[in-house]
Order: sequence, then structure tokens, then C-alpha cells
Amino acid sequence: MNSGPQFARMPWYPRDFASSTRGWPLVARGVYRELLDSQWDLGGLNHGGILPEDQEALRVLAGASAPEWLIAWPFVEPKFPLVPGGRQNARLEAHRQNAVKEFLGHRRGAEMTNRKRWGKSS
Repeated sequence: MNSGPQFARMPWYPRDFASSTRGWPLVARGVYRELLDSQWDLGGLNHGGILPEDQEALRVLAGASAPEWLIAWPFVEPKFPLVPGGRQNARLEAHRQNAVKEFLGHRRGAEMTNRKRWGKSS
């Protein structure tokens, strides 16, 4: 399962999403967003989220009906290529790496501040 802290928020760029899904049916845009959110939730500090490879499991994660999935999957599939262990959106994982770097930087800064404040060494 997950290890380390989860990131309650992820970067969201509406213009990028709109331009990469322009012309898609609404259901395909919804499935894409649901799978992005699922991948973010499945990842933690120490590893990226890997979605299942199985289409039925992905459909359930997205909350799509079988007819909706048939419409959406041809649009969404290229956004989640196969990786070892399942499927993953590489751009989202790049955002996660940035979030991890920011988190660790804040943690280091807080530790330094606390050492100065309380006179403790680590």
C-alpha cells in the first residue's frame, strides 16, 4: 500500500487539461480526471502511483459504466501507458516528484529551525 505522507493536493492546470482533451466526449474527460486522481491517491512519498493494468479494475476506479468505458477508453488509454506493475501517467509522476522535493525541502527547513530554536542536534 502507500508509504510515507500522502499529498492532499496535486497541481492542476486547467488550460493544459483542456488543450490535451479538446474534442473528447465528456465521459472521456471525466474518466481521464478520475484516473489521474486515483493515481495521485495511490502514490506516496517514496513511490509513484501505479494503476492496475486490468481494464475492469480501471473502469471501477473511474466509476464508469461499461458503455461509458467503451466510449472513454480509446481516448484515455494513450495517457496511461503500461509500466512495470500496471499503468501510469508520466506527467503526473513528474508533478509528484516536484511535490516530494518541495515536501522534503520544507521538512529539512523545519528541522533546522527546530534545532536552532530548541538547541537540539540530530
